[in-house]
Amino acid sequence: MRSAALPANETERLARLRNIGLLDSLPQQAFDDITALAASICGTPIALISLVDEDRQWFKSRLGLNAPQTSREVAFCSHAILQPNDVMVVPDARADERFQGNPLVEQDPAIRFYAGAPIVTDDGLALGTVCVIDTEVRELSAMQRDSLKLLSNLVNELMEHFQLQREQARRESADMQRRNQMFEALLTSGRDLKSFVDRDYRYQFVNPVYLEYWDRPPEDIIGRHVAELTGEQVFDRTIRPYLDRALAGEMVTYEATFEFPSLGKRHMEVAYLPARDAEGEILGVVVRVLDRQQRKQDEDELNETLRLLERRTLEQERFIHIVSHDLREPINSINNFAGLLATDPAIAWPGKSRRYLEFVHNGGQRMERLLDDLLEFVRLDSQAAKPQPVDLNHLVAEVRADLHLALERSSGKLRVDPLPTAWCDPTLARIALQNLVSNALKFVRPGLPPDVCIAHHIDGESLCLTVRDNGIGIAPDKLNTVFDMFKRLHDKRQYAGTGLGLSICRRIAQLHGGSISVSSTPGEGSCFTLRLPLIPPLADAKEST
Repeated sequence: MRSAALPANETERLARLRNIGLLDSLPQQAFDDITALAASICGTPIALISLVDEDRQWFKSRLGLNAPQTSREVAFCSHAILQPNDVMVVPDARADERFQGNPLVEQDPAIRFYAGAPIVTDDGLALGTVCVIDTEVRELSAMQRDSLKLLSNLVNELMEHFQLQREQARRESADMQRRNQMFEALLTSGRDLKSFVDRDYRYQFVNPVYLEYWDRPPEDIIGRHVAELTGEQVFDRTIRPYLDRALAGEMVTYEATFEFPSLGKRHMEVAYLPARDAEGEILGVVVRVLDRQQRKQDEDELNETLRLLERRTLEQERFIHIVSHDLREPINSINNFAGLLATDPAIAWPGKSRRYLEFVHNGGQRMERLLDDLLEFVRLDSQAAKPQPVDLNHLVAEVRADLHLALERSSGKLRVDPLPTAWCDPTLARIALQNLVSNALKFVRPGLPPDVCIAHHIDGESLCLTVRDNGIGIAPDKLNTVFDMFKRLHDKRQYAGTGLGLSICRRIAQLHGGSISVSSTPGEGSCFTLRLPLIPPLADAKEST
C-alpha cells in the first residue's frame, strides 16, 4: 500500500474546507439525493460524498456504507484529489500497487472497484470527491464518467451555497446581537423608567431604574399584571385607557402623578410605543417614563412668582397713583404759596422770617424733585426695554439741548467723540446719559469749569459708553455704594439731588442686559462706563424686522 502525497496547495485547501463549515454537519437531503443518483447512474452498491480533511476523510453523504469517516492514510479519495481535473477510476484495487494491502481492500467493505470525481472549487482547490464503490471488478462508461463529474460540480455549487447561507446567518446573528446589545443599553441607560408590557398587560421587561422607583426585585414584577404593581384603581382609571390605545397601534403620551413606595408622589411623563413583529402584529407596548417632579415644582414656583409679581404690579400702580396725585398736590400747594409769599411786595418779611420761608420753599422743591425721581425709578421697575437701532450722536445732541442752561450756568464743556449706532431703548438710554452728564456738571471743583467727555470703545460683545469728567471725584470706600438707592455722598445744601440718579442708571443698564461701573480719583474726576450688548438678542432682532 502506498499513501497519497499531499497536494501542493494543501494549506489553502484545508483552510477553504474548514471555512465552508460543512465538516461534521448534519445530513442534508440535497447531498443525499446526489449520492443516490451517483449509485443509480454507475450501478454500484456504495456511493459517497467525501471531504478530505487533514487526517481523515469525512462523508457528508453516504449510501451503502455505515462508517461516517475513515483515516486519510487509507482513503482512495486522497489519491483522487491529486488529479483535480480527472475522474480517477480503479477497476481492480487488488491489482493497483497503491491499494494492495489496504485494509479497506483486504477487510470490510472489501473494495474492488473505485471511481471518484474530485469536488473542485472555482479557484482550483480539490476538497473531496463524489465517488462510487463496488465489491466486484468493473469499469465505467464514458457517459458514467461524465455524469460523475457533473455530480461533483453540483456538489461544489451546493457547498458554495451552503457557505453563503452560513456567512449570511453569521452576519444576521452578529447584527441581531448588536441590536440586542444596543436595545439593552438603551433600556438600561439613563434615569428613565423603561419596561415592556405584553397584550395581557403583563410586564416582560423592566430596567434597573424601574425597579429602583418601585423598590422591588425583578421577580416581583416580571410576569405580573400592571395592576398588581400600581393598584386596580390607578390601572383602571389612569393607565389602561392609554395602554389600550397603544395596543391598538397609537403612540400615546400623557402626564400623571403616581405614588411610589419610597419616593412618595411623583409627577411623571409617560410614553407608550406599540411594538410589532415582522408581520406587523402588535406584540405589546414599550413604556418610557420620565420623572417630571422637579419640573412640576419649578412650574408651580414660577406660577406663584408670577402671581406675586402681578400683585406687586398692582401695588406699584397704586403707589404711582398716590405719588402722581395724592402727594404731588399738597407739595405743589406748598411750593406755589411759598413762592407767592416770598415774592409778594405787600408783605415786608423780617430777616429771620424770610429765611424760614426760604427753607419751606427749598424743602418743597427738593420734595418735588424726589417724587419725580422716585416715580421714574418705580416705573422703570415695571417696564421692559424696547431696543432698536439708535444713532448715539443724535441722542447725545438731544441731551446737550436738554442741559443747555446747566452748561451755560457752569461755563462747562461737553465734548463728544464720534459715536456708533447702538442697540438700545432710545428713551431709557437718553435718561441714563442725561443723568450721568448732569452729575458731571453738578459735582465740580470750586473755580474749575466742568469738562465732560463722552466716548466709546468695544469690549468683547459689549459696547462701552464712557462719561468722563474733571470734577471732585469719589472716595475709594464709596465706590461700591454709589449706585445704591437714596445714596448721597455729599450734603444736600452743597450739592442738590435725591440720591436716585445713579440707581436709575443702573436699572436702565440691567434692563438692557448690561451694567454700569465707575472709576474715580478724588480731586481729579470720575469715569462712568455704561455697558450695552453689542449684538442684539435673537428675539429682539426678530421684533425689529
